[in-house]
Amino acid sequence: MLSPLREDSPRRIGPYAIRARLGAGGMGEVFLGDRGDGSGPAAVKTVRRDVAQDPGFRSRFRREITVARSVTGPRLAPLLDGDADAEVPWLATEYVAGPTLSAAVRGAGAMGGAEVRMLGAGLALALAAVHAAGIVHRDVKPGNVMLAADGPRLIDFGIARDPGGTPLTTTSRMVGSPAFMSPEHVAGSGRVVPASDIFCLASVLCFAATGRDPFGDGPVAAVLYRVKYVEADLTDVPEGLRAVLEECLTADPAARPTAAALAGLLAPGAADGWPAPVTGQIAEYRRELARVGALDGPLLPGYTPTEAATGSREAPRHPTVATDFVLRPPQTPAPTPAPEQTAPPRSRRRRNLLAALAALVLLGAATGALLALREGGQGGGDPKEPATVLAGIDAQGGREGAGTVPYGRDVRPAGWHTWQGKVTGRPFGCAAGRDVLVCRTTAGSYEALSPSDGKKLWDYSARLDADEVGARISPTGQVFMPSGSTRPAVYGDQVLLATGGRIVSLDSRTGEPRWDTRAGSTHGFESAPLVADGLVFADIGPTPQGAQVAAFDLATGKEKWRKPLVGDNLAKVDEYDFWPLTTRDGVLYLRGQDGLRALRTKDGAELGRREEGQDSRCYDALIRAPHVYCAAYTYSDDGQHMAVQRLRTPSLASDGEIPLPDGVTDDAALAAVDDHVVVLVRTGLPWAEDDIDPEIVLAGRDDGRILARYPLDRRSFSDPVNAVSLPVIVADTLAWADSTSLYSVALHGTGKPGPLRTTALKGAPGPETRKDYDTLQWGNVLSDEVLPPEVLPVGGAVYVIQHGGQVLSVPLPGASAS
Repeated sequence: MLSPLREDSPRRIGPYAIRARLGAGGMGEVFLGDRGDGSGPAAVKTVRRDVAQDPGFRSRFRREITVARSVTGPRLAPLLDGDADAEVPWLATEYVAGPTLSAAVRGAGAMGGAEVRMLGAGLALALAAVHAAGIVHRDVKPGNVMLAADGPRLIDFGIARDPGGTPLTTTSRMVGSPAFMSPEHVAGSGRVVPASDIFCLASVLCFAATGRDPFGDGPVAAVLYRVKYVEADLTDVPEGLRAVLEECLTADPAARPTAAALAGLLAPGAADGWPAPVTGQIAEYRRELARVGALDGPLLPGYTPTEAATGSREAPRHPTVATDFVLRPPQTPAPTPAPEQTAPPRSRRRRNLLAALAALVLLGAATGALLALREGGQGGGDPKEPATVLAGIDAQGGREGAGTVPYGRDVRPAGWHTWQGKVTGRPFGCAAGRDVLVCRTTAGSYEALSPSDGKKLWDYSARLDADEVGARISPTGQVFMPSGSTRPAVYGDQVLLATGGRIVSLDSRTGEPRWDTRAGSTHGFESAPLVADGLVFADIGPTPQGAQVAAFDLATGKEKWRKPLVGDNLAKVDEYDFWPLTTRDGVLYLRGQDGLRALRTKDGAELGRREEGQDSRCYDALIRAPHVYCAAYTYSDDGQHMAVQRLRTPSLASDGEIPLPDGVTDDAALAAVDDHVVVLVRTGLPWAEDDIDPEIVLAGRDDGRILARYPLDRRSFSDPVNAVSLPVIVADTLAWADSTSLYSVALHGTGKPGPLRTTALKGAPGPETRKDYDTLQWGNVLSDEVLPPEVLPVGGAVYVIQHGGQVLSVPLPGASAS
């Protein structure tokens, strides 16, 4: 529906006088415009000024306009005009006075078989025109289908693919909407073909006929699994229509009908108009358009057009198209201020490094659906800081995200003693400092305990807008958690959260906000905030430019700089992950589309880059001066293989790799590195009967010689589950935990390991049997899964956070408890 203009809304865009606000899109805002020449209303889409400053984006936007102009045909909202070189780039399409299919079904219920046939035949004709131009739409979904009085319209070519195979206005996300993807979408954006649009259209028609998503609701991973294996629920689809849709919903793209053929299959028995409730919705849109058109100027806050202004509230009995209405231009156009910033739906990053450790087979790993436990190392700050400034500890350790923590008795919490406590929810990523221990829960909230005695300090629930796309996975509104939140970060007396599209600083003792900054994306983050040099670093995105990294002032939350993480290889953008990894010596290390990058923390200037390809990516970077240790993974029929490469800081120039023995890196993860050793975790695959026994491997950092191997409880991969934490090096001790005990090995200052020491954890839950539920229907319900414990050492005290919420505080073996 039409909304009043805001104070900062433009009053003119190109030749269009702006009359009302239609909503927000991925690149900016969308307005109702009128040229004043009787050509009818237009939907004018603008681009945010910050996005427009990127020459690469303007080039892609220019191609989008060119491609959209090349597509003509029935049931399309045609491009009317556009200017990629304007100060604020824009494009205008025909305005369709009517609801989206998603809104129509929510408001009026499912359609009958005849109406669905009419809908499908029209959309198939639209796709036939799109495909004839050599384009794949790639995002056919209910929200991109408008219902006009004379039939449906297919809109939004913002992620279309041109004949050369290059995504247009591309982001770093997997393109499409989970419930309305095809198996080719799940396999990767490079696999999407015209027949993929047919599969998606069939899903849209199932939704129209039943009011439900054909592949169900629930976690994204579960939806993607059902899409990949074509497990659609067509139970309530009318029988004749069901047979047609089954032809479209086949796994083989070549077996699906073409768009033109599908139009022919759907035309017989099609209705000649919408059901009465939908007709009523369309009539209201048309009446509203007429009322705004009767104004002498734009629709402004606090002003409601009178019924008399339209001459009549009655819509024509047999309306034709929206362009029957002629808007009068405003008398005095105003200057054009900057459009309000908005952001597109977020994506979920793929990550498989610790999924096996957690025994969580989160389906859809290859497509970015994994909810990984290792969300980027918690960076430190300047290593010259005094030892009493603690940059916070998480499951990856401390300052360099290298799985190592200084001993630092001077940062032990005041009055600390052994204790047992409890987090109310299921912990899913924690951090600790001298003043606070704080955990994110599977419900997306945060709970804080006193590190001295375990008493609850505060809790925090992220501000989530129920209308934000990032909180939903389908038109039916199923919400999955944690929504857009990451593990917390602790720095001194602050707790930093990246949640709900905001960067939030809380007082560590009281939980009171110090500052709260909208980060430029309403749809969440991929990794925890990193803190260094008086700045907070966070990934932002996706945005119309793709993923970005931004730096915020630690004291005020004010944004200091922002840089893109997307390079020029747009055709491959959906195959990469984007997130900051860690910091040291004034340098931020992060993953971008082109590989590992090093940026200067104070201004984002690039200092180094490691180019990489699909077959060798630096998924993890652990810093131990003078090197960055890169865990580069390759994949074959024999499994996952890892090489630990040395890269010089900060140039990231290659300096060889650790010569680890053959076989030891099969299905392994790089967990920690210090001056003498590297620590690997070999997990095997929890669902496969392979010959890899889970173990922690200790090897020489320089020569790769195996120093020790510590078998893990095989129950990590069967019921009951005894999940194992990440190992961490605490000063001169290697430590890890499971659901019963804390394990430690003294390294004696040279990396030469002593005997394994086992300390029983009083109050630990012990191995747990997973709850029985339908994973094909729901994917992995995080609150019902057995998550691995986390080990957070602070000043000689060790906090072991268990999957059931138990928090056990004990002394590090060999250290004094006082």
